[in-house]
Amino acid sequence: MSPVRDPDVTRQKILEVAAEEMRVHGYKAASLSEILSKAEVSKGALYHHFANKQELGYAVFEELYAEECLSRWRGALAQEDVLDGICHMLSDFEDQCSDEDIACGCPVNTISQEMAAVDDGFQKQTFNMYQRQARMIEEALLRSSEQGLVKSGIDCEQTALFIVAGFQGIASMMKASRSRETLHKLHAGLADYVQHLRA
Repeated sequence: MSPVRDPDVTRQKILEVAAEEMRVHGYKAASLSEILSKAEVSKGALYHHFANKQELGYAVFEELYAEECLSRWRGALAQEDVLDGICHMLSDFEDQCSDEDIACGCPVNTISQEMAAVDDGFQKQTFNMYQRQARMIEEALLRSSEQGLVKSGIDCEQTALFIVAGFQGIASMMKASRSRETLHKLHAGLADYVQHLRA
Protein backbone atom coordinates (compact mmCIF):
# COMPACT_ATOMS: atom_id res chain seq x y z
CA MET A 1 0.00 0.00 0.00
CA SER A 2 1.50 3.34 -1.08
CA PRO A 3 1.83 6.08 1.56
CA VAL A 4 -0.73 8.89 1.64
CA ARG A 5 0.86 12.10 0.38
CA ASP A 6 0.23 15.54 1.83
CA PRO A 7 -0.98 17.65 -1.15
CA ASP A 8 0.86 20.75 0.08
CA VAL A 9 4.11 18.81 0.47
CA THR A 10 3.66 17.29 -3.00
CA ARG A 11 3.04 20.70 -4.56
CA GLN A 12 6.10 22.18 -2.87
CA LYS A 13 8.25 19.26 -4.01
CA ILE A 14 7.11 19.74 -7.61
CA LEU A 15 7.87 23.47 -7.39
CA GLU A 16 11.36 22.91 -5.97
CA VAL A 17 12.30 20.28 -8.54
CA ALA A 18 10.87 22.37 -11.39
CA ALA A 19 12.75 25.43 -10.12
CA GLU A 20 16.04 23.53 -10.23
CA GLU A 21 15.35 22.16 -13.72
CA MET A 22 14.46 25.65 -14.97
CA ARG A 23 17.52 27.16 -13.28
CA VAL A 24 19.88 24.70 -14.96
CA HIS A 25 18.20 24.26 -18.36
CA GLY A 26 15.91 27.28 -18.78
CA TYR A 27 12.13 27.17 -18.97
CA LYS A 28 11.74 25.83 -22.51
CA ALA A 29 14.24 23.00 -22.10
CA ALA A 30 13.00 21.98 -18.64
CA SER A 31 11.44 18.54 -19.09
CA LEU A 32 8.16 17.66 -17.40
CA SER A 33 9.07 13.97 -17.48
CA GLU A 34 12.36 14.77 -15.72
CA ILE A 35 10.50 16.87 -13.14
CA LEU A 36 8.04 14.05 -12.50
CA SER A 37 10.85 11.53 -12.13
CA LYS A 38 12.94 13.64 -9.75
CA ALA A 39 9.93 14.75 -7.71
CA GLU A 40 8.73 11.12 -7.60
CA VAL A 41 5.16 12.06 -8.45
CA SER A 42 2.72 10.91 -11.09
CA LYS A 43 1.56 12.99 -14.04
CA GLY A 44 -1.86 13.06 -12.39
CA ALA A 45 -0.41 14.55 -9.22
CA LEU A 46 1.32 17.28 -11.21
CA TYR A 47 -1.84 18.16 -13.15
CA HIS A 48 -3.83 18.15 -9.94
CA HIS A 49 -1.79 21.18 -8.84
CA PHE A 50 -0.89 22.82 -12.17
CA ALA A 51 -2.98 22.89 -15.33
CA ASN A 52 0.08 22.82 -17.59
CA LYS A 53 3.80 23.57 -17.79
CA GLN A 54 3.13 27.28 -18.23
CA GLU A 55 1.15 27.49 -14.99
CA LEU A 56 3.90 25.55 -13.22
CA GLY A 57 6.50 27.96 -14.60
CA TYR A 58 4.53 30.98 -13.40
CA ALA A 59 4.24 29.48 -9.92
CA VAL A 60 7.97 28.70 -9.78
CA PHE A 61 8.79 32.26 -10.78
CA GLU A 62 6.42 34.00 -8.36
CA GLU A 63 6.71 31.71 -5.34
CA LEU A 64 10.38 30.78 -5.47
CA TYR A 65 12.51 32.91 -7.80
CA ALA A 66 10.90 36.30 -7.18
CA GLU A 67 10.44 35.69 -3.47
CA GLU A 68 14.08 34.66 -3.01
CA CYS A 69 15.29 37.76 -4.85
CA LEU A 70 12.95 40.15 -3.02
CA SER A 71 13.79 38.57 0.34
CA ARG A 72 17.50 39.21 -0.29
CA TRP A 73 16.75 42.89 -0.98
CA ARG A 74 14.40 43.20 2.00
CA GLY A 75 17.20 42.11 4.28
CA ALA A 76 19.67 44.57 2.76
CA LEU A 77 17.26 47.50 2.80
CA ALA A 78 16.18 46.88 6.39
CA GLN A 79 19.67 47.81 7.61
CA GLU A 80 20.08 51.10 9.46
CA ASP A 81 22.64 52.16 6.85
CA VAL A 82 20.93 51.23 3.58
CA LEU A 83 23.97 51.91 1.40
CA ASP A 84 26.14 49.59 3.47
CA GLY A 85 23.28 47.07 3.47
CA ILE A 86 23.23 46.98 -0.34
CA CYS A 87 27.02 46.65 -0.53
CA HIS A 88 27.07 43.85 2.03
CA MET A 89 24.32 42.06 0.12
CA LEU A 90 26.39 42.21 -3.07
CA SER A 91 29.41 40.83 -1.21
CA ASP A 92 27.37 38.05 0.44
CA PHE A 93 25.75 37.14 -2.88
CA GLU A 94 29.19 36.76 -4.46
CA ASP A 95 30.51 34.68 -1.55
CA GLN A 96 27.52 32.34 -1.69
CA CYS A 97 27.67 31.79 -5.49
CA SER A 98 28.95 28.36 -6.45
CA ASP A 99 30.64 27.80 -9.81
CA GLU A 100 27.39 26.18 -10.97
CA ASP A 101 25.41 29.27 -9.88
CA ILE A 102 27.74 31.45 -11.94
CA ALA A 103 27.34 29.16 -14.99
CA CYS A 104 23.55 28.95 -14.68
CA GLY A 105 23.05 32.62 -13.86
CA CYS A 106 20.30 34.30 -11.89
CA PRO A 107 17.03 32.43 -12.56
CA VAL A 108 14.99 35.65 -12.55
CA ASN A 109 17.31 37.14 -15.16
CA THR A 110 17.36 33.92 -17.18
CA ILE A 111 13.56 33.72 -17.34
CA SER A 112 13.35 37.41 -18.23
CA GLN A 113 15.84 36.99 -21.08
CA GLU A 114 14.33 33.76 -22.35
CA MET A 115 10.60 34.32 -22.00
CA ALA A 116 9.63 38.00 -21.62
CA ALA A 117 9.59 38.59 -25.39
CA VAL A 118 7.49 35.52 -26.19
CA ASP A 119 5.12 35.04 -23.23
CA ASP A 120 2.93 37.82 -21.83
CA GLY A 121 2.59 36.09 -18.46
CA PHE A 122 6.32 35.86 -17.89
CA GLN A 123 6.80 39.39 -19.22
CA LYS A 124 4.32 40.76 -16.69
CA GLN A 125 5.78 38.68 -13.86
CA THR A 126 9.37 39.71 -14.49
CA PHE A 127 8.58 43.39 -14.98
CA ASN A 128 6.34 43.41 -11.92
CA MET A 129 9.16 41.88 -9.85
CA TYR A 130 11.65 44.48 -11.10
CA GLN A 131 9.16 47.24 -10.26
CA ARG A 132 8.61 45.85 -6.75
CA GLN A 133 12.37 45.65 -6.25
CA ALA A 134 12.83 49.23 -7.48
CA ARG A 135 10.05 50.53 -5.20
CA MET A 136 11.67 48.87 -2.19
CA ILE A 137 15.00 50.50 -3.02
CA GLU A 138 13.36 53.86 -3.71
CA GLU A 139 11.54 53.83 -0.36
CA ALA A 140 14.77 52.93 1.45
CA LEU A 141 16.64 55.74 -0.30
CA LEU A 142 13.88 58.21 0.58
CA ARG A 143 14.17 57.21 4.25
CA SER A 144 17.93 57.61 4.08
CA SER A 145 17.53 60.98 2.40
CA GLU A 146 15.29 62.18 5.23
CA GLN A 147 17.99 61.05 7.68
CA GLY A 148 20.66 62.94 5.74
CA LEU A 149 22.53 59.74 4.80
CA VAL A 150 22.40 60.23 1.02
CA LYS A 151 23.22 63.24 -1.11
CA SER A 152 20.53 65.87 -1.42
CA GLY A 153 18.96 66.21 -4.84
CA ILE A 154 19.17 62.50 -5.64
CA ASP A 155 16.25 61.29 -7.77
CA CYS A 156 15.43 58.23 -5.66
CA GLU A 157 13.11 56.63 -8.23
CA GLN A 158 15.63 56.96 -11.06
CA THR A 159 18.49 55.78 -8.84
CA ALA A 160 16.51 52.74 -7.69
CA LEU A 161 15.70 51.76 -11.27
CA PHE A 162 19.38 52.14 -12.21
CA ILE A 163 20.47 49.91 -9.31
CA VAL A 164 17.97 47.21 -10.37
CA ALA A 165 19.18 47.47 -13.97
CA GLY A 166 22.80 47.28 -12.80
CA PHE A 167 22.14 44.21 -10.69
CA GLN A 168 20.36 42.44 -13.57
CA GLY A 169 23.09 43.45 -16.02
CA ILE A 170 25.65 41.90 -13.70
CA ALA A 171 23.60 38.69 -13.70
CA SER A 172 23.68 38.60 -17.52
CA MET A 173 27.43 39.20 -17.71
CA MET A 174 28.08 36.68 -14.94
CA LYS A 175 26.31 33.97 -16.92
CA ALA A 176 27.95 34.95 -20.22
CA SER A 177 31.47 35.13 -18.79
CA ARG A 178 31.24 32.26 -16.29
CA SER A 179 33.95 34.17 -14.49
CA ARG A 180 34.11 34.79 -10.76
CA GLU A 181 36.66 37.55 -11.38
CA THR A 182 34.22 39.35 -13.70
CA LEU A 183 31.46 38.99 -11.10
CA HIS A 184 33.75 40.47 -8.45
CA LYS A 185 34.70 43.46 -10.60
CA LEU A 186 31.07 44.19 -11.52
CA HIS A 187 29.89 43.95 -7.93
CA ALA A 188 32.74 46.23 -6.86
CA GLY A 189 31.69 48.75 -9.50
CA LEU A 190 28.06 48.73 -8.42
CA ALA A 191 29.05 48.96 -4.75
CA ASP A 192 31.28 51.94 -5.60
CA TYR A 193 28.34 53.65 -7.32
CA VAL A 194 26.11 52.99 -4.31
CA GLN A 195 28.66 54.41 -1.86
CA HIS A 196 28.96 57.55 -4.01
CA LEU A 197 25.33 58.27 -3.15
CA ARG A 198 26.39 58.89 0.43
CA ALA A 199 26.06 62.43 1.78
